[in-house]
Amino acid sequence: MKYSTVILSDTKNPSTVFGIHGGTGTLLWKRLATGSHLQADWDGFEWVALGPGDRVGKHTHTHTEEIFYFLSGTGLVTMDGDERRVGPGDLVVTPLNSWQSVINDGSEKLEYIVIEVFPPAISRKLPRRRPTDELEVQHAG
Repeated sequence: MKYSTVILSDTKNPSTVFGIHGGTGTLLWKRLATGSHLQADWDGFEWVALGPGDRVGKHTHTHTEEIFYFLSGTGLVTMDGDERRVGPGDLVVTPLNSWQSVINDGSEKLEYIVIEVFPPAISRKLPRRRPTDELEVQHAG
């Protein structure tokens, strides 16, 4: 028997996060999908927006790698001390244990997608968490 789940999400009604990772201003954030909805070792698929002058503070991810895909606005990403200008269509990959920060130094909202994935060394240590696991438990008895 085949089971499928459809998740519909959008960027309406995001959470407002103040001072993320020691940054300044506010960040609008919405997790559009979580890893437990997927078969792969993903942690999350998120939409982020920073207003002009707002910043995500310097931080390190010790369990996930991240991919940033920029949708609109302009900003500055610093990773392990290397600064890069970003804008629509740019992609930044942040490896495990690297540190990064993001600042909107432009005049309009900086919007981007964040995809968080688990590297193999972390995945092997995590308990199984797949959509099919829930179905097996639901239909076991």
